[in-house]
Amino acid sequence: MLAALAVLVALPAAASAKSSHTTGTPAVKAHVVKAKKALRKFKVAVRSHDAAAATSQLKVARRQTAAAAKTARGMAGSATAGQQSLAAAQALTLAGTQYDTLISSITALVDEINGQVQALIAQAIPSALAGKQMIIQVLTDLMPQLPAEAQPVIASIIAALSADATGVVNLNQAIDEGGMPGDITGMLSQCLEMATQAITMAFQTIQGILPMLPEAIQAPIAQILNMVSQVVGTIVPSVLGTISGLLDQILGSLPFVGTSSSGGLGGLLGGILGPSSGGGIGGIDIGGLLSGLFGGNGGGTGGGTSSGGIGGIISTVTGLISNLLGGLLNFGG
Repeated sequence: MLAALAVLVALPAAASAKSSHTTGTPAVKAHVVKAKKALRKFKVAVRSHDAAAATSQLKVARRQTAAAAKTARGMAGSATAGQQSLAAAQALTLAGTQYDTLISSITALVDEINGQVQALIAQAIPSALAGKQMIIQVLTDLMPQLPAEAQPVIASIIAALSADATGVVNLNQAIDEGGMPGDITGMLSQCLEMATQAITMAFQTIQGILPMLPEAIQAPIAQILNMVSQVVGTIVPSVLGTISGLLDQILGSLPFVGTSSSGGLGGLLGGILGPSSGGGIGGIDIGGLLSGLFGGNGGGTGGGTSSGGIGGIISTVTGLISNLLGGLLNFGG
């Protein structure tokens, strides 16, 4: 599964309460930080079976995630080419990864608590899935406005957000394990169908932006998409998880996933958006954010900047595509 989506957002030390009242990327970031804090408290409450606290923190997490998305979409809607479109792309990335964090959290915990809270979690899943899809669509629509040198980076972000199958795997596991009331199981089955359909659409999205992805990874991703297209509509959740994992490894091999200020995303876009401390842009640790998004570690497998490292990872994954993925996708004969 994609590690995608344990987003790492480094909040500036001097962030103040008034950030939530500003507009633009700082406001999006402030909402995301609040949503992440609420999600942490929500997880603790669920595992402690504290229904009141879980309900309260889930509402905060949903509200703050939706607010981040609304602000980011507003930025995209009014953005002109250049600095504004790049700032909007950053804001959309923050909001999209937060939606993914929300989805992975609530789908993993829906079977760990009973009663009204369980129903509230189940009811929250469809809107979270829809919210993420809206962010992906807006980010995709924004692509033509972005400078050519930034498009491979944003295309990679779209691919990672689109193909994450964590929610699908979590929902399938919750349903398979059973023990939930029939109405909750029915709701989760509908959520699973919605999430699976979104992944199917994601493969089409990635196919459409394939020429915009970094050239080094186009061939292995095209190979995966070609194999998937032959069995679309019949892929079981476990296979979707495997496909996401392969895409994660390929995307995680890209140099700009690392946190290095030279050659990283901060270096690529910083000159366009203006200088900032620590290789980030507008106070955001972009390298750290992308390391979390793609599962990189800022200096290990996913964080290197040498082409040899990329080639080695892609060579390994290409072998997995035919040996592992090929066998899985032939399960139907």
